[in-house]
Amino acid sequence: MKKILLLFMAVFLTAGFVSASENEKFSQDYLKNHKHFAIMNPFVESIAEHSIKRSLKKDTGADFKVKFEGYTLASMKKGIFKHLEITGEDVSVEGIVLPYVNLKTLTDYNYIDYTKDPVEYKSDMTYAYEIYLSEESMNTALKHADYEKVLNTINNIAYPMFQVKGVSTKIRNNRIYILTEYNFPIAPASRNRVFVASSDFKVEKEKINAVNVKVDSVYGSLSLSKVANLLNLLNPLEFTLDLLETKKCDAIVENVNIVDNKVKINGKIYVKGD
Repeated sequence: MKKILLLFMAVFLTAGFVSASENEKFSQDYLKNHKHFAIMNPFVESIAEHSIKRSLKKDTGADFKVKFEGYTLASMKKGIFKHLEITGEDVSVEGIVLPYVNLKTLTDYNYIDYTKDPVEYKSDMTYAYEIYLSEESMNTALKHADYEKVLNTINNIAYPMFQVKGVSTKIRNNRIYILTEYNFPIAPASRNRVFVASSDFKVEKEKINAVNVKVDSVYGSLSLSKVANLLNLLNPLEFTLDLLETKKCDAIVENVNIVDNKVKINGKIYVKGD
């Protein structure tokens, strides 16, 4: 999710702002607590929205709705703005297609230096985000090369009892089913076996954990707590979010729900200004 934020901020420089006097005041106190002559603001904000939409379309292949609000022409030119909200559907980030993305500022003074490469954040900023993951989103993430490291960690623990060969997910009736393909390292079977468990997920101490785990009776009386531990190690939600993150920002997950067979995740992104 944090990589999406960096992408949004990077396209900010394409907005084509109008020049203004260099002696315009840019402080947070001045911009927030004084009235400003803003007759041209709607026009410039419209240009910014159009430019951001065009750039995001080019980078993600998706159409976005953009709401942008500034203070003064000069402050917008400098990279200071009051509010930004971006909403998109079927957004491709790191090769993962997100059915829905919404990002909006919670701070009303946001300052970036878009002349730098990479972009520099000049003020502390807070964003609220909401994304949806589909079955396809998670399965694409689980094919990433980095997921091999997750499986290797599990296999080092599980040896010699079993070896995980692959993981995939399905979403049915607003529950996530995790299909774990496995075999036996010492006496391998001719074909891999598949273990299926279903689970809900909830946020506990800013981590997504499996809850209400269920397995079919065909597996016998398995310890559901041990199955939950395995699902948390395999966790497709955490791994998918990790692929969307960057060290430039701090993000937290606040809620996870499954709605219309999509995983709805929302939280906040914190950006520390230089």
